[in-house]
Amino acid sequence: MTFARKQIAPLLRAVHDNLDQPQRLARLARQSGYSPFHFHRHFVSVVGETPMRHVSRLRLERAAYLLAIGDEPVVAIALQVGYEAHETFTRAFRRHFGVPPIEYRRAANAAQQARLKRNASFTGERCRLSSVRVVTLPPTLLLGTRRTGAYETLPMPPLGEHDAVWAPVLAWARETGVRCDETPWAICHDDPTLTPGPQQRLDACLPLLHRPRIAGPFAAGPVTVEMFSGGLYAGVEHVGPHATIGQAYRHVADGIRRSAAVAFATGPPVQIFRHLNRDPNLHRTEVYFPVARQRRQARIVKHE
Repeated sequence: MTFARKQIAPLLRAVHDNLDQPQRLARLARQSGYSPFHFHRHFVSVVGETPMRHVSRLRLERAAYLLAIGDEPVVAIALQVGYEAHETFTRAFRRHFGVPPIEYRRAANAAQQARLKRNASFTGERCRLSSVRVVTLPPTLLLGTRRTGAYETLPMPPLGEHDAVWAPVLAWARETGVRCDETPWAICHDDPTLTPGPQQRLDACLPLLHRPRIAGPFAAGPVTVEMFSGGLYAGVEHVGPHATIGQAYRHVADGIRRSAAVAFATGPPVQIFRHLNRDPNLHRTEVYFPVARQRRQARIVKHE
C-alpha cells in the first residue's frame, strides 16, 4: 500500500495549522485511515521523522520564531504551540535549542540590535533594495503545489523547461483550461535558520484569474486552489539575481524592527517574482512579511 507525500499532505497541513491542539498518534492514524503501527511506519518513510517528533519540532520552531519577533510572555507562547505546562515547554525547548526560552529571546534580541546598528544604511550587495513600505495586499486566489526541500536548492523562475516547480502548475492550468496569471509566487512556511533544509516547506503558486472547479488545501493533489487572504504587509522591492534574495528578507525584517508603526504578525512571508529579465541582474522581486499596526498609525497604500 503506497503512502506518498501527496496522500499525507492534508494531514501535515492540518497539524501545521493546529499546533495548539492535542496531536496523538492514534488520532492522526485514524484521520489517515491506517492502524497506528502502519501509520507510524509509513509516516517515517515519507516525512523522515516520527509523527510525534514532527509535531514537536514544528511546535518548538514556531515558539522560537515567536520569541524572536515579539515580546509575548513565554507562558503565552507555550500555550500557543500546544504546551499546557510552562515547565514542560521549557525542558523541551532547552533540549532542542540548547538554551531555555528566555535566554534564546535575549540572544535573538541582542543579535537583532547589533544587526540594525551594523546595517543602518544597507541598500543591498550585488542587488538593489528599496526602502521598506507598508501596503495592503489584496485577497488573491492561488493555484499552487507544495514543495519540500532546502530553499537554497529551489529552482527559480522564469517558467520553462528547467523549472520543475512552477512550470508544472502552469502546464496543469493550460491542460485543464484554467486561466492564471504567470507571475510566480512563493510562500515560505519555515525559517531556514531554524528548520532543517530537507524539511523546509514552500508553496509555489500562480494567481488565478477565475475560480476553477477544484478546491482543497495545497498539496492535496498535483495542484490545488487556496485563497491568500491578503492584509497588511511590510515589503521591499529587490532588483538583482535570485542568489541575493535573502538580503531582501533580512532588509524587510530590519525595517519592521525599526518601525514604530508596525510589528511582526504571525503568518508566512510572501515572495512575488514581478519581472523576470533575460539579464538576471535585472530580475525584480517583491518580498513581504505580514505585520500588525502599532500604537502609531502607518500610512497605508494600496498595492498595484
